[in-house]
Amino acid sequence: DIPYVAVDVPPGHATSMPSVAEVTSSKLSVVRFHGRNHETWDLRGVPPNVRFRYDYTDEELGEWVPRIKEMERSAGRVHALMNNNYSNYSVKNAQQLEKLLQAWQK
Repeated sequence: DIPYVAVDVPPGHATSMPSVAEVTSSKLSVVRFHGRNHETWDLRGVPPNVRFRYDYTDEELGEWVPRIKEMERSAGRVHALMNNNYSNYSVKNAQQLEKLLQAWQK
């Protein structure tokens, strides 16, 4: 039972992956938020806090709420990991996502 890791990254780059919310494990599913910073995504040799400097909006995180809820129904547990590690962005965005998930109704 190996979980697939869905990613949120800036689209349209050679190294971008599509944001596919697949469930491959009945126990766990994972979503990793890298930010959508187009200007820094393809930079190499820069510190991670530069490359992943991105503060998600409620609207952007809200795009994932129905997907995460659907993943949760199939996997039972979903871990959302924030990799936008500049300043307090990851903690702030995790709290935003938690509120959006708690408020979500079909």
